[in-house]
Amino acid sequence: MAKILAVFIFLQMADFMTTVATLRLGGAEMNPLVHLFMSIGPIAGLILAKTAVIAVAIGCFFLNKPQVLQRANLVFAGIVLWNVSIIARLLG
Repeated sequence: MAKILAVFIFLQMADFMTTVATLRLGGAEMNPLVHLFMSIGPIAGLILAKTAVIAVAIGCFFLNKPQVLQRANLVFAGIVLWNVSIIARLLG
């Protein structure tokens, strides 16, 4: 279970970094909730969003809900891949 949480946190860091790169290249945040958080500032909003989802993941860890974290890992792996594809298009 700890490995699943570690993967989740790694994916959050990867999402954060790829989102920042996308924003710096002129891209936009498409998630409406994260976009709302970013009204306090792009980096601060992303940090707030990532802190919130990591807190939820820690709750899942303590509630012994590995399936929830595994599904979230699949979703966030897809998001990171999507972000990388956007970065490639913005650079191309």
